[in-house]
This record gives sequence, structure tokens and C-alpha cells, in this order.
Amino acid sequence: MKGTLALTAALFAFAAIASDLPRPARVDFTSQPEGAGVVVDGVVRGNTPLTLFDLKVEGTHHVRFEMKNREPHDEFFHLREGAYLSKHAELAPVKGLLLVVSEPAGANISLDGLSLGETPRLITTLESGVSYRLLLQKQGYQPRPVEVKLSGRTPAVKSETLILDSGILDIDSEPAGAEVTVNGLVRGKTPLAVRDIPKGLAAVTLRLDGYRDEKRELTLSAGDRQNLFVRMEGIPGSLILSSVPDGARFYLNGEIRGKGPLTIPNLAPGKYTVRAEMQNYGTVERDISVGFGATVREEFRLSSTLGWIEVRTSPVGATVIVDGRTVGKTKSEDPKAKFSDVLRIDGIAKGEHTVTARARGYNEVSRSKVSVEPAKGQEVKIALKRVFTPDIEIVTDTGSHSGVLVNNGPDYVTIEVSMGVQRTFPRSEIRKLTLLGTPGLKE
Repeated sequence: MKGTLALTAALFAFAAIASDLPRPARVDFTSQPEGAGVVVDGVVRGNTPLTLFDLKVEGTHHVRFEMKNREPHDEFFHLREGAYLSKHAELAPVKGLLLVVSEPAGANISLDGLSLGETPRLITTLESGVSYRLLLQKQGYQPRPVEVKLSGRTPAVKSETLILDSGILDIDSEPAGAEVTVNGLVRGKTPLAVRDIPKGLAAVTLRLDGYRDEKRELTLSAGDRQNLFVRMEGIPGSLILSSVPDGARFYLNGEIRGKGPLTIPNLAPGKYTVRAEMQNYGTVERDISVGFGATVREEFRLSSTLGWIEVRTSPVGATVIVDGRTVGKTKSEDPKAKFSDVLRIDGIAKGEHTVTARARGYNEVSRSKVSVEPAKGQEVKIALKRVFTPDIEIVTDTGSHSGVLVNNGPDYVTIEVSMGVQRTFPRSEIRKLTLLGTPGLKE
């Protein structure tokens, strides 16, 4: 009896002691993917999935989830007595670093048909710890596969030399600057290297102003490089000549070629001396350059070698004669003017000329050695001396009267009966009127 009482007392004593101890907390650790290492408060405790009951309660703890080729995950948590916690981590893959370069640059980088850019290219989107098969492609070159496996964040470098799947043509011409067309596509001007020409037959055309088109055909293999030099054949040039005024005679290097307007075809490139001549005009000569295939237009403006004479006479109405040729009569807008307005006689050749003025009732006057210069005028002023030469006879009841006609009016006729003396006769008194060689007068 005493023993049973003692055991009961001991159990009550243990229960009392146990009731004073803190209750443990439970923590479950999981991750995606599973198998991540769990480090709690700096101590490795195992791999997910993992359950711990021995973590200190009423305290703050730090947990890190770690896995190769995955980004670590860190988290802090607080435990209370008897608590239950679940900690889960999604571990993102670690991205590798891959630099891809090629010779030549500009190759497209693709992975499973998806383009990643062109070389040179730093690729940061691929997961570490994975093997990849990339493909480099560039027009004119053979596709090149590239095997690579990334490890952590250690940079990987892939440098590849592409193999031509086409040919190269180095093209030059004499003269340079010809436009080059290969298989119908313009590729530039000589000299140049034409790349990316598909293997097989290549049709090449060279064009240059003033020269005939040159065509060549070549056969290229993959990776082949050939030289092509072409001497261009020039097209003859031509000259189109004209003059102002029309009708000048043209000489080419001293040889007469005809009257303008004139076209001279089939001229070799070079410099030519062209001369234009025309009567009463000054000769014009100049050097003209003609290039391959060029059509050169040249206009020659000729300056007249003729001058003119300006004549004024007293009295007005005198007939003017130059070198025996009647050229007109002087006039005036002012009926009281002593001298006439200017009578201009154009087309007078260089040199000395004789100018004569004639008027009825005046002595004829000539001026010799009137000198005329090209494109210049010479002024001549002539005053004629009066002479008394009767040109009319009037018979009245008082007698016969002769003199120089002054006015032949409908009612009266006035004549000069002597130098400076005039007399007027009413027509009613005139028995007979005789004109003595004066045309255009009515009796």
C-alpha cells in the first residue's frame, strides 16, 4: 500500500514538472523542385521535403533553400510555442552568360527555330547546367551548329568562323566608277568586291556614261574568289553648233564643216578648236572639249562689224545718198526746225564713205571720207545753200510771172519771184499756170 502511494505521488510530481516545460513547434520545409538543401540559422538540416520539431520557440530564425543551378531563396520566420509552420520555396533556374561571335559578324543565332539575335551577341536568357545546340546562319555562308553547356554564372565564349556558301568577285574597270550589276542586282561601282554571290553562273554587267555596256559571265564555286577587270569601250561624242544670227560658217580644227545650225557626229574624245565666221560680223573662236558619248551644244554669238551714219540736214526733206545709193529723206516733227531730225542709216561697213544731200532749190552738198568703225555711229550734219531755180510760170492779165513755187492752195498760189521776194496770186486772176518740171503739182 505504501509502495502504491509512493508511485502515485511520483507521477503527480512528474506531471507537475512536465506541465511547466514549453511545448515544441513544428516546421515543414518544401521546395520546387524537391531536393533543395535546407540551412536553418547557418546549420545544414537536410533536404526538402523536411520537417523539424527542435527549433527554438519564441525566436526568429533564418532559412536558406539551396540547389545547384538554381537561385537560392532566403526567408526569416518567427516561432511560437506549439506553432505549426510551412515554408515553401520556388527556386528559379540560374541564367548562364554566353558570348557568341563569328567571322564575319552579323550571323543570326537561333535555338529550336527561335532567333536570339545576331553576332556578336551576349546571351543571358539560357539556363545554367543545360546543354544547348545553337545554329549560326548568314546569307552566303553555310549554316554552322554550335554545342554549348553553361555552368553557373561563369561566362562562356563561342567564337566561330563561317564557311562561305557563295563566291566573291573582285571587279575593276578602266576607267573606274562603272556601275556593277550581278545577276540583275546593282552592287556598287568599280573598284569593289562583290560578296555573297550564289555558287553557279554569275552574270555581270558594267555601265558607265559615255561607254558601251560590258557584259561577262563567270562560274563560281562555294568559297571561290575571282578577279574581273574590264576595259570600257567609249562611245563617240558629237557637237551641235549654232550661231546668233543664224547662218555662220563653222570650221573644226581649221576645216570647214558647213553652216549652222550644224551637228558634227562621231567625234573622238578630246579638245577641238571651233571657229564661226559670217560676213559683216566678227570671227569667234573657242576650244571645246568632247567626252565619250557626250553631246555638246555650243552657241556662238557674233558681233556685227557694221556701223551706222546719222544724218541731219538743213533744210528738212533733203534726199540723202551714201556711196551713190539713195537711203531716204530727212524729216522733222517741228515744222519750224532749222535742221531735220536724225536719219539713221544702218549696215555701213567699216571704212570711209561719201554722204550726199540734195534738195530742190539748193546746191547739192557731199561729205567724203566719212569714217565708220564697227558697232559705232558717225554723225554727219549738212547745211545746203539755197539757189534760185524757177519751177513755175503764171500768166495773168498783167503779164507773165515765173519763180519758185511756195504754196499751191485751192484759192491762192504763192511763188518766190526773186531770191527772198514772194508774191501771191488769186486763182481767179490766173489765166495760165505752167509747172516747170515739179511733179505732183496741180495746174
